[in-house]
Amino acid sequence: MRELCEKEITELHRFFVEWMTGALPRNEKAFARVADALADDMTMITAQGEVMACPPLLTALEAAHGAFTPPDQTFRIWIENYDCRFVAGDLCLATYEEWQDRSGEVKGRLSTVLFRRREGAPGGVEWLHVHESWLPESAGLS
Repeated sequence: MRELCEKEITELHRFFVEWMTGALPRNEKAFARVADALADDMTMITAQGEVMACPPLLTALEAAHGAFTPPDQTFRIWIENYDCRFVAGDLCLATYEEWQDRSGEVKGRLSTVLFRRREGAPGGVEWLHVHESWLPESAGLS
């Protein structure tokens, strides 16, 4: 589970970059990578404190296609400090830092995610719950 979840975090964020830069086509087949990875009852708490259920989150992600179009804009994501905190059966709780570079503006978030093993999910696990917090230097708190 530890390795599955770490790989899923990396691969889904790679998808976000490809989707948001328009490297992937805007179609149902390409978007299925994220739609099939999120549990139907998934909840996300954003770094701004907004609670989002899966349907509106998917709507927002779909609309973000091509939001950062090269060469005028750049968009990059990388993951640091993955830590599998707890595994029990088909559940895994993990934390990681997500760093984004949006045309030279770099911000980081600390995320906690709860995964559940699910056959048929792109990475073998589905995202049940995500809670993001701005890292202090990203929120101007340092």
